[in-house]
Amino acid sequence: MSNATVPQAAVASAPANTMLMGEHAVLFGYPALVCALQQRIYVHAAPRTDGQLVIESELGHYQASITSPTTDPRFEFVLQAVAESYDDVAGLTLTIVSDFEHTLGLGSSAAVSVATLAAIALLKHQQVDPIAVMHQAIALVRHVQGRGSGADVAASALGGIVQYTADPINAQSVTLPDHVWQQAPAMCLVYCGYKTPTPSVIATVAFAAAKQPQYFAALYAQMGACVSASMLALAQQDWPQFGAHMNHYQGLMRDLGVSDDAIEKILSLGLQQASSADQFAGKISGSGLGDCVLLLGTAGISGWPETQMTLNLEPQGVRAEACLPQHHNRQEQ
Repeated sequence: MSNATVPQAAVASAPANTMLMGEHAVLFGYPALVCALQQRIYVHAAPRTDGQLVIESELGHYQASITSPTTDPRFEFVLQAVAESYDDVAGLTLTIVSDFEHTLGLGSSAAVSVATLAAIALLKHQQVDPIAVMHQAIALVRHVQGRGSGADVAASALGGIVQYTADPINAQSVTLPDHVWQQAPAMCLVYCGYKTPTPSVIATVAFAAAKQPQYFAALYAQMGACVSASMLALAQQDWPQFGAHMNHYQGLMRDLGVSDDAIEKILSLGLQQASSADQFAGKISGSGLGDCVLLLGTAGISGWPETQMTLNLEPQGVRAEACLPQHHNRQEQ
């Protein structure tokens, strides 16, 4: 074959994401709201001829036989994506570039899973269908983690704001006029400085729920109702009401046992520094016990040493790229 029909390389990217509403309850059939962020992960895939699988990223270097790869927790999602979608024993090099630190969370596991699957598909002359990639990546993430809703995957695959349910999987893009976002209060994400792995948080909650099943079932039902109400507020372009639902959901996350001192400190600083307490809202974004806090009504807080970033919605999900970005400055404040 000529070089015109055999790609020398392919590049795909997928956006980071954050949960707006619906953490934990989404695992029990309730809806969630999740959105894609402007920061992206890029994956460059190139064939090899020596039978090796090579991964290069800011997390480090990996090399092994592609037919018998060794395990590596740094690249478990990428390795699973290769195992499921790439069957050329001649070898493969994957180069991964990120606009954000993996320690921030921001759905990096979901984004790299989506981008890797897409890059491999492009390398094999296949069309990249965001819905198909979403389903494939959700199965991949659940295989690696043992459990996971897939909401973060849906946002990285589809972009924008996504209304999501996990079982059965249903992802619907939420379309809002541009002026709704232009009129929205400032929003930011504040990193706690650490992140408890999501499977560990889920296991901790499950252990507590086993002792009080009725109490936790009622909590999840309240969370589901709160998410549905927040969706209505968003549809009605009622940001103050949306913020009220955010605050309510944070209270339910406290009751669930996944808020901690750092999260509460961020919320306290945000409220103290907000120009209007009536316009301020804040909640955990993610599974909790660390990770990020979503603040509405402020572009950032002073007196907190960890990373903060303005929340900028990314309308595009997974996509093909011409090449890796030449300059990939992380967006921080």
